[in-house]
Amino acid sequence: MTDNNKLSQPFIMVLTVIILLFVISQFDNQINIFGFKTKKVELLSDVLFKEEKKIIPAPELIISDSVISDSVLKLPLVGSSNIFDFVDDTTFALSHFFQALNATKKQKHKTRIAYFGDSMIEGDLITQDLRNCMQEKFGGFGVGFVPITSIVAGFRVSVIHSFNGWTTYNLVEKTPANHVLGISGFGFVPDTLNYTDTTNASKGSWVNYTAVNRKHLNKFCETKLLYGKSSGENYVDINGSIYPLKGENAVNQLLVNTGKGCQSVNAEFYCKTPMDIFGFSMESDSGVFVDNFSFRGNSGMPITKVSQRVYSGTNDCLGYDLIILEYGLNAVSPAITDFSWYEQGMTNVIKHIQASFPNASILLISVGDKSYRNNGIYETDPSVPILVESQKRMAKNNKIAFWSLYDAMGGYGSMIKWVEGDTAFANKDYTHFNFKGAHKVGKLLFSKLMNEYDDYNKKNK
Repeated sequence: MTDNNKLSQPFIMVLTVIILLFVISQFDNQINIFGFKTKKVELLSDVLFKEEKKIIPAPELIISDSVISDSVLKLPLVGSSNIFDFVDDTTFALSHFFQALNATKKQKHKTRIAYFGDSMIEGDLITQDLRNCMQEKFGGFGVGFVPITSIVAGFRVSVIHSFNGWTTYNLVEKTPANHVLGISGFGFVPDTLNYTDTTNASKGSWVNYTAVNRKHLNKFCETKLLYGKSSGENYVDINGSIYPLKGENAVNQLLVNTGKGCQSVNAEFYCKTPMDIFGFSMESDSGVFVDNFSFRGNSGMPITKVSQRVYSGTNDCLGYDLIILEYGLNAVSPAITDFSWYEQGMTNVIKHIQASFPNASILLISVGDKSYRNNGIYETDPSVPILVESQKRMAKNNKIAFWSLYDAMGGYGSMIKWVEGDTAFANKDYTHFNFKGAHKVGKLLFSKLMNEYDDYNKKNK
């Protein structure tokens, strides 16, 4: 075969695929498989419909009579962007969190937030801005908890993170009976060595964290390693100092005090027996810390696969004052009009979290607006406002705090404005925030929390 023929092959293949897609796009090519419809192939849609993009007026939301008659849930769909407290008038659902903030403000005390979410918070999006605002107001240094490995390590800008030599288990895969998942929904197993080599002649599994040149994140003052049960000769070398890893608890803690702070934490593991490593936390001796627990594609319901023993054990080590749950993105679909199944599943999640973190306040954040192309025009997925109402109901029934991200964005059709406005705050998938959008949401959430905090302190002078 001549060189000319080799060079022309890729061009011919691409041209063939384009022609095939163009032909398919001329027909009704949606396929219905077990009730799920594939997306229609519209090869030239961005060109043909560019001038037709517009915001469709919000349709009348159809809700059952029992929901309509409930005055607590009669909240406006648009413009209702405050945090709602579904506890009685004499108490606050966020009171424990506010008390912790007061203690941090007055004396050396740690306040900690666990922020659980899906791909909306991947790479520390939203959480890094909430953390920065909290630390600006209440003090503290450190990025908080970081897992051993991460698929978005190269994307995250709040810590420089590298690793090698790990076996990883997670929520959506089967975990062997002799291993458990950590608070992040992941479990990390280092390679086992035939002997314990503390001379560094044979390097085992390792992880490195380096501080970034940002305020509150430019040094590691106090480092904590969280790990599972360990027996036998298992060791970790952290910045040249060797520590034995022992412990019979579901979650064990190794504290490494770096004094005035260091720029990097390098950990090399030398293990003769299998064990679970959960992650490191970099923090100071006081202040506010926000831990990001993102899991791509997670509807929220799978997090009950993390045992109560692990959640409680992690809480014993780190001490959480506020649990934030932000899910729903992976549950919405234009064909869904009833979320009772999701409501029941997430109610089980909330009860699991309440049992695991009995003293912590809980804030449920709704799904944000999400648009999809319907006959060439972008509009809000019709299931989004229905799910928001369902999430309000979850908060009310479980007496926890609720914030509608959907309403805070502007309600129906707002994602289109966030994508196509003069300043783009979201990506072209009409689903995820970009850095600017995440920054905006993080600061807005902080502002709403501080409004509630000020109200709490006024009523409890």
